[in-house]
Amino acid sequence: MMIVYGGSFDPPHLGHFSIVEKLIQSFPDPKKILIIPNHISPFKDKKLLDIDDIWKLSELTFSSLLSDSVELVDMEIRSKSSSYTYDTILKLTEKYPNEPFYLCVGEDSLIGLMQWYQFENLNLLIHSYIILRRTTEAPHLLSFPNQEIENKSIVMDNPIWGVSSSKIRNERNLEYAKQWMNPDAFEFLKERGWFQTGQ
Repeated sequence: MMIVYGGSFDPPHLGHFSIVEKLIQSFPDPKKILIIPNHISPFKDKKLLDIDDIWKLSELTFSSLLSDSVELVDMEIRSKSSSYTYDTILKLTEKYPNEPFYLCVGEDSLIGLMQWYQFENLNLLIHSYIILRRTTEAPHLLSFPNQEIENKSIVMDNPIWGVSSSKIRNERNLEYAKQWMNPDAFEFLKERGWFQTGQ
């Protein structure tokens, strides 16, 4: 099985690290867990951080988890266009033609999932959706757009972290970032003078 965990990671934080850690614990024998930072999400504005910095921060954040079965993949972040999940999964199925694909989806994306680019075709390529809890504590049920997607979904009981990339990048608060970022990733941004002066 191939598990695909994508995101903006602008910047990556300990909540992202925790998700990958939970995936490793919950699926101990995958073919691969692929961590895929995107270039430009079709649902978000242009990134604040440079893509090279996001890649470096991702390397630092996930370094202790990377192995033969857990990989950080640059196929989206090195692209020059918006990152569409369908395009990525299609390319991956060509590379790994005999593997079932499991796609990680945040619960906050469930409502709009069926509006994703080429969703009907994407859905045909996906064996199961792994739903990551963002606001709803386990074991409370989540709301799905339809029965088919619910039947294809595995809902995680991952811890909900009180952190967001948007808060880190918008506030650039030194103490908040230090609390919620990998120490090496934090120092990387600090050395670049990225945080607001006087904090």
